[in-house]
Amino acid sequence: MLFGLFSRNKLAQLKKIARKHFSYFNRPLGYLHCSVVDTDNVEAFARQGNAFGKNFNGKRLNFRDFGAYEIAPPPEVVWANEYDEGEGVDDDIMSLDFSEEDFQGGITGSPVTPWYEQADAVVATFPKEGNNGPTEDDNTLFSRLKGLKWLATHGRKLPPGVERILVMDATDLENLPLTNDGPNTPPGVDVESFWAAEGRKPTRVLLRRGKSAEAKAAATAVAEAAQSAAEAAQAAQDAIETGDAAEAAAAAIKFQEIALEQTKNIQKRLESAQQLKTNLMKLGVLVETIEGGEPIDVMKHLGKRSGLNTVVWRAGCWGGRGVESILAGAFQCVSAHLAVDATGGRFWQLMVAENAVQAACGPERKVKIFADQEGTHFNAVTYF
Repeated sequence: MLFGLFSRNKLAQLKKIARKHFSYFNRPLGYLHCSVVDTDNVEAFARQGNAFGKNFNGKRLNFRDFGAYEIAPPPEVVWANEYDEGEGVDDDIMSLDFSEEDFQGGITGSPVTPWYEQADAVVATFPKEGNNGPTEDDNTLFSRLKGLKWLATHGRKLPPGVERILVMDATDLENLPLTNDGPNTPPGVDVESFWAAEGRKPTRVLLRRGKSAEAKAAATAVAEAAQSAAEAAQAAQDAIETGDAAEAAAAAIKFQEIALEQTKNIQKRLESAQQLKTNLMKLGVLVETIEGGEPIDVMKHLGKRSGLNTVVWRAGCWGGRGVESILAGAFQCVSAHLAVDATGGRFWQLMVAENAVQAACGPERKVKIFADQEGTHFNAVTYF
């Protein structure tokens, strides 16, 4: 794990780079905040609450295969509080010198990166079901709401000028908690204050695939209506062929009733989605619909709609989706939390970390990772 404070000159340099990036691409400079974990240990990472365990079972990162790493969400805490004392702990790992660990949140807080406070916006996601990776949480929905939980808790410490943005699929609106006593509200989270955003920039919700989601819901309902109508029509035709006028009339009436009921269902679905949006806006939330569902689509929207120069994106998904987003150009810098032993000194530690991040972020022929001098973040340069 690599930590460090940014100097004012460094932050000024980053802002200058961000302005140039925006003028060239018309979208924000993207900072991906994530963890890089051993693919053989992803379940343990999730089991420890998205935290690195102090016991690595005798393994050392610099002895491992660099083709076996993947992107994961940022750790909820740096080190797991609990580990098995009886299995032996690598002394080199335990003696790591992380000079700025306390600044980053240490073991009791959610780690952040220095440019959170300097960014125009911080983005968290409400992942689609199945995209939130391994979890030990019995409540799958609560696991998917970790991005919202972070924005509503640790996100309160961000300067008022830093916008907090939640990205989600439009079809998940019905699962979004709006009140503190709602059934979907994670324990101890003040979502009402998050939505109200008093004294700071309004909270924003970006609905991915908004128009297509509504169209899909309507199309599904129409397909269901057509199937039911076809069955009723066939029954009427069969009755006519047998000369049973009464049965034919009853089948025709049933056909009409089914078609009317399905039409009402379609209308209800569309009205429900619109009502959910309205409820959010009444709370003071900015609700916007975007086409597409990938991070690059979000970045393009934020550049075109809001003119944001820098965006920190908290990884909400695991594995290949992060790589795909880097390849698409959504992210240019990666802040990766790793468990790296200090054998060989600082230079070797940084080289090991750089190789691990490279392995997690994509093939070197397409993505090249460069570490900055402080080792606080990595630049992801994409080749096409």
